[in-house]
Amino acid sequence: MREHWRIEISRNLDEYRRIEIFEYVMDDVRLLRVLKALAHPRRFQMIQEIASAGRELSCGDVQDSCPMAQPTVSHHLKILVDAGLIVSRQDGKHRYTSVNRELLAEVGALLPARAAAAPTRPARRRNKKTSG
Repeated sequence: MREHWRIEISRNLDEYRRIEIFEYVMDDVRLLRVLKALAHPRRFQMIQEIASAGRELSCGDVQDSCPMAQPTVSHHLKILVDAGLIVSRQDGKHRYTSVNRELLAEVGALLPARAAAAPTRPARRRNKKTSG
């Protein structure tokens, strides 16, 4: 019984270590997803419009403030929601959006340190051509 207990603890610690490594990698992936979402000029404009409103905006309000067709607005909002930059809530038939200011602050604080850090992926090896 005691041996079984040790094996279970060992498995749990190994699983915890895997989760810890996975979360670190996910931080980089999430940061890149946020930056990619913000890199598009229309999405950046949408973030600015929603943030400057100072309140939740309906999808119709977002569409009115951005000169784009409704399907294009929906597409860009989906990307912003998936990146976590926009918080969306459903109220009956209406969907309201607001900017995730905590995430923007986190990215703003995290970016200088991440940009100055050493790359996480090892450099590629060059294949030496063999002369024949």
